[in-house]
Amino acid sequence: MPRLFYGWYIAIAGSANNFLVLGFVMIGASIFIEPIRDELGWSVTAIAFGFSLRSFEQGLLAPLTGMVIDVVGARRMAFAGAVFISAGLLIFAQSQEIWHYYLASFVMSFGLSIGSGAAFPAAIMKWFEAKRGRATGVMNAGNAAAWFAAPVLALLVESIGWRSTVTVGAVAIFIAGMISAYVVRDRPEDLGMTVDGAAERRSQSSLAISEGGLSANEALRTPALYLLAVASALGVAVLIIWTIFLVPHLQSTGFSLREAAIITGLYGACQLVLRVSAGWVGDRFGRRRVFTLSFAAMAIGFLAFTNVSPDRLWLLPIYYLCFGFGHAAWLVLQMAVIADYFGTRRFATVRGLVSMLQMPMNVAAPLIAGWSFDVTGSYHTVFTIFAFGTLAGMVAVMAIRRPAWSDLPAARAPRGSPASDGESSDS
Repeated sequence: MPRLFYGWYIAIAGSANNFLVLGFVMIGASIFIEPIRDELGWSVTAIAFGFSLRSFEQGLLAPLTGMVIDVVGARRMAFAGAVFISAGLLIFAQSQEIWHYYLASFVMSFGLSIGSGAAFPAAIMKWFEAKRGRATGVMNAGNAAAWFAAPVLALLVESIGWRSTVTVGAVAIFIAGMISAYVVRDRPEDLGMTVDGAAERRSQSSLAISEGGLSANEALRTPALYLLAVASALGVAVLIIWTIFLVPHLQSTGFSLREAAIITGLYGACQLVLRVSAGWVGDRFGRRRVFTLSFAAMAIGFLAFTNVSPDRLWLLPIYYLCFGFGHAAWLVLQMAVIADYFGTRRFATVRGLVSMLQMPMNVAAPLIAGWSFDVTGSYHTVFTIFAFGTLAGMVAVMAIRRPAWSDLPAARAPRGSPASDGESSDS
């Protein structure tokens, strides 16, 4: 029986790490809002500012943390990320003043930037090329499973209180983070292996393709980077407002809290399957092609979600199928597409640049949606506008004329040769 390629262990380790981190720090964080208000008397606006602070910091620091990962290596940064996330949660658990909470948000955000949010994807890009979409899908299955953390956290909060629950999360993330980081290896050559587990040792040209790529300065001179940033900003805007206002929107259209929770839970179950299958579909039919179509699928699905109500339940299957697949494909393939366009040599840095360029939309989208609801009493108008904005993101991806890195002459030239020192492409 053939042994499982070691790169899959890294993808599985990233999935397990993401399950705990996103479950406690991101998706399950809303569980703590009401207990904190009851005990400390903070306003929802003050608490929400901590989430905006995370988005701002992650976007601002993304290029720097990406550069550090490219230089130091994903394995070391995965260890450091677990330490900072755990430390941030411990500070959060002991918060008495609002600035304690903001400090905790800052520390956790830094840990997310260098750890689970960047280190594991950077390693996977180096270990996989042909199966890059599938490997990213396996890693993102942990993100999908994090949707099930909310009810567990709710039970813990009721049993032992929010402070003890956060402390348990800090310890669990530290232990799981150390184990997951230990599994990571920066390059398959470190273990005498090859990309994708190929049986034969690669030639110099194939080695140059998988390990080569543009520098940050070269990437900044390509229109493709900015088109991809615009597309990513429009795609992530829908995902952010959907995540924050998912349950409030369903309640505003006539669903009870329990019914909204059931709809949300069923969506999480769909994501477990769709995130792995989206990676396979991308590898099978073309990652850039499927990534482009993911915008259209999200737009159709988000319009269905915008109009769903207790008397229009027939829209739910369209929402689950279209938005579910578009969401999964977008998350899984966005990272792989960056590596496909710009190579893996400075993948974390280039991905950080894309994150920084999309940061203004990350911060503004929730504020726009919240303001719209305060003015109109409904999310329908703003959700519809953002849905069509997603289609504009698809147009931006279609406007990219830059070929894949592996198709460029510079990709096949040995490192240090004149051809590898630069490349030319319109976009």
